[in-house]
Amino acid sequence: MATNKTYIVVKDGEELKELKSLAAAKKLADAEGATVICNGATVYPDAPDELATAEPEYEPVDQPEPVPEKYTLTSKMNIRLAPSLDANKVGVAEPGTVVEVLGIENDWLRVKNGAGEVFILFGGGKYARKN
Repeated sequence: MATNKTYIVVKDGEELKELKSLAAAKKLADAEGATVICNGATVYPDAPDELATAEPEYEPVDQPEPVPEKYTLTSKMNIRLAPSLDANKVGVAEPGTVVEVLGIENDWLRVKNGAGEVFILFGGGKYARKN
């Protein structure tokens, strides 16, 4: 939820400008050698880290969870706990198996199974095709 914060740029005890954006207030403060105050507290240049970095420059929009995409395996593939040929193998998937892919990480399909997330080598489409 957005807050309606006001940032006041002050130099030598005089208010230079009142702004709604922390980034704009910082820019003006840097140009004028001034300080930024919000709700009676200095937030720039000597702001605690949580004040200086907490306010986003935009209002985040709630994004729906991505819908898993389905892929069909074209080869017999090992199922692994991590996206690496060195990772523990936890099973084997046969050609023709359809998997719901949560994402692709470093050429590995990230899929969900009963035990959690596992990985199957994708090979840039060499071992699976998108349905």
